[in-house]
Amino acid sequence: MNVQQTVAKMVVNAVPILPSLNFSETRNFYVGALGFEEVGFDGLDYLVVRRGGMELHFWLSDDPLLCQNSSVFFRAEAPSELYREFCDRGIEAIRPSENLETCADTVRFHIRDPHGNLLLFGAVI
Repeated sequence: MNVQQTVAKMVVNAVPILPSLNFSETRNFYVGALGFEEVGFDGLDYLVVRRGGMELHFWLSDDPLLCQNSSVFFRAEAPSELYREFCDRGIEAIRPSENLETCADTVRFHIRDPHGNLLLFGAVI
């Protein structure tokens, strides 16, 4: 007979650290266009932005390929509301064609920041 051990539930927060080619452009996009707030910037090699439960850290890079090959996935309780808000802000948010007719709670979409980092948004499972 198998005996299952009780495992204490751990809270784990993962915070992505993405590359940025230019902190000023990154800050302007995330703060000005997406509605994040700047919560940390040392001026040399690190930037932190946050919006609600979404937090991103950035390090300064000179390699565009790193940005073009980096991504993060955000889970949201109402991704359709984020989608509408970003579109209203003039952000090009892409929804896959098979996703257009689905329930609002299962909307998935993505955005690329000015340097190519991919931001994916979907529903909480």
